[in-house]
Amino acid sequence: MVVKLKTGKIGLKNPVNVHANLTNVDKADEMMIALLSLNVAMEEADQSTGSEDSMNQTLVMLKKERDFVQKSLKFLQDVLKLSDKQLAVVKDHIDFKVLGEYLSYVCNRIKGVPEAAYEKEQAKAGPKGRSANSDGQ
Repeated sequence: MVVKLKTGKIGLKNPVNVHANLTNVDKADEMMIALLSLNVAMEEADQSTGSEDSMNQTLVMLKKERDFVQKSLKFLQDVLKLSDKQLAVVKDHIDFKVLGEYLSYVCNRIKGVPEAAYEKEQAKAGPKGRSANSDGQ
């Protein structure tokens, strides 16, 4: 099955067709696990109040966020078959919040969620608390 993905949100003009095969579904699952793991780590860091560890904790979280962004961009380039030039456009166009939202979109669409159902679910979900895809960085 081929899935047509919108790319306007990430700064590209043309939609991209992606095969929803087991390889890409596995990559999407891995990406969602990484996204959810970062969310959990961020929530745990927010709940921790030990000031002596705050600088170390900040450093650890920055490294995790950076690793996540790098992994996310590699995932998008691989699955969407983006050229280096297209990836540069994406990197210049999006922020941390948009990256998280778009990853969710791509992963859900690859896993078979219809466009209309995804948009309806997003509209129903509305704004949420702090998470990796709503950090605002």
